[in-house]
Amino acid sequence: MKSNSEINIDKFPDRKKLEEIIKDLKSVDLSKISYEKLFFKIHELIILFSTPSTLKAGQYICRGRINEAGQIFYSEREISYQPNNKNIKEFGRANCPGQPLFYGAIPSGRITEPRLVALFETFEILRAGNKLGNLNSFSSFVITTGIWKIKNNFQVADIIFNKQCIENIPEAKEYYKFHVSEIKKLWSDRADDIIHLLEFISDEFAKKRDDIKSDSDYKISVAYTEIVLNMHKLFGVVYPSVSSDLQGYNIALTIPAVEIFLELEQVNMFNVSQTGHGKLSMVCIANAKDLGPLKSNFKWEYINYPDSMHL
Repeated sequence: MKSNSEINIDKFPDRKKLEEIIKDLKSVDLSKISYEKLFFKIHELIILFSTPSTLKAGQYICRGRINEAGQIFYSEREISYQPNNKNIKEFGRANCPGQPLFYGAIPSGRITEPRLVALFETFEILRAGNKLGNLNSFSSFVITTGIWKIKNNFQVADIIFNKQCIENIPEAKEYYKFHVSEIKKLWSDRADDIIHLLEFISDEFAKKRDDIKSDSDYKISVAYTEIVLNMHKLFGVVYPSVSSDLQGYNIALTIPAVEIFLELEQVNMFNVSQTGHGKLSMVCIANAKDLGPLKSNFKWEYINYPDSMHL
């Protein structure tokens, strides 16, 4: 495992070369170059600078999955990461085609209920960038959410240098100040250049849906994820949720992280419906009272009392 202090800063490009590479990366049509070419171009930047953060035992991660009409999920496998690599045909914000990652949500100072972020990220209409007030194509739908508890501390990379994220999320400013302080301690002469690079990378993770013309537009954030996780032996990345207007946090974890550090504790079904005036209501309709051996056989109990959240 390589720490930031072990990085050979002499190999980091000077500011002029750094600006040239970032300019090329911003202007290029990413669909017209291979991921491999892009990966090694980014590697020229020696993007081994990471901003590690510790996820602590006792914290929770939420993930949601939309139920198709009449569909009920009965096992962790059905609501966790995609186990079939062949079904992952496109780049995601952190994954290559064919690479399963566990995407979830964690609380922020702005959105303390991660199920809301999971809803934003899972619901295809919201993911396409429509505003709530324009959702006229449905009356209601069902989403199943799982809550995983962290069993032991582990480290991820904090993608925290996007300016809007820093402004939107109260604690993000403190994380940003901490990481900037650490960078200045280690590399005072090149701190501004490193911060400039990390701002560029964070902006890639914060790309709006309207800026995503194809899945190729995720290649830069994917390459950064691959480099940092492999070189620093981290278990995932935490980045602001685009679908929540950069007010919540998403997390993308490796499969070993899920199987070693997480434990599924709670599974619920919610009915999501429009209440008028561009608002949604999220009402719990069923709880999995028993998850079965190795979380493989959910026993559902349906309820008729309101336990709702409003968006």
